[in-house]
Amino acid sequence: MAFDKIKETQPKVVQLLTNSLKKDRLSHAYLFEGERGTKKYETALYFAQMLLCTGEEVPCLNCHNCRRIKNKTHPNVYVIEPIKNSIRKQQIIDLQKEFSKTRVEPGPKIYIIRNIEKINISAANSLLKFLEEPYPDTYAILTTANINKILPTIISRSQVVQFSSLNKMIVEEELIESGYPSSTSRIVSNLTNSITDAVEIANNEYFLEILDLSKDLFNIMAANDESIIIYFEENSSIIYQDKTMSKLFLSLLIIYQKDIINYKINDIGNIVFKDEMDTIRNIATIKTKNRLIEELEKMLSLTARLNSYINERLAYDNLLLSLERR
Repeated sequence: MAFDKIKETQPKVVQLLTNSLKKDRLSHAYLFEGERGTKKYETALYFAQMLLCTGEEVPCLNCHNCRRIKNKTHPNVYVIEPIKNSIRKQQIIDLQKEFSKTRVEPGPKIYIIRNIEKINISAANSLLKFLEEPYPDTYAILTTANINKILPTIISRSQVVQFSSLNKMIVEEELIESGYPSSTSRIVSNLTNSITDAVEIANNEYFLEILDLSKDLFNIMAANDESIIIYFEENSSIIYQDKTMSKLFLSLLIIYQKDIINYKINDIGNIVFKDEMDTIRNIATIKTKNRLIEELEKMLSLTARLNSYINERLAYDNLLLSLERR
């Protein structure tokens, strides 16, 4: 995502940071908190651009400083990321040494620590001392997708900035711009509001296979020319590989089922599987709205039970039997 889109995706965050800069009320430490894929790290870099920009409009995104921050080559911006899923004490020690040096270039110094919830105890204690006694004209930006795993003492020394979940239209547009087909992008954007997770789903080697299986079941149901239970038994081995595949399959069924209900109530604009309109129309004609809602409730119930120890094959058989019943 280009930095100039951050205003669109996180307008409240950008407004807060802009106002703080204009009124000279900057905090020495910020904690950017929000779901995966809400562009906390990109916003941290954007904030660094705001602080170091030399253009007329801050950030201009085009001056020498802005370009170097975007390319991660500015000497005043220091980034720490987990190593093997952990932020270690030596990384914080290296940070302190770096920031104790004389500035190579004018302007504030900014350090960004990604996924701060992964910091170990000894590293956290070292960081706390750094947060308590910050160097002049120095700013910390910590990011997390799970604020509940962060030490309260770190939270209390930071200004918490909450990031909103992304609108599905933004996720869809980002996927399309990244080269994914519009139909795939629309479906995936209804599975998650995280761009990071959306890309992972779209790149999953089994996604298209599971998507086709979901469509096939509803097409067979509409045609009524063979048993969806038998078809599922013959083509569903991928579903039982792990819970992730099973949840993805169920999520696709739920979206499709909601599409049928939306067609039934004439809410055509919210239909996701737009290339399946004939099948959606046929099933909506056959089944009542109450019946469709009952089937949706059974799908949702099974989703909730997937984390429990259940016989998945039997559970799917019961669900499909309900869908197939005339």
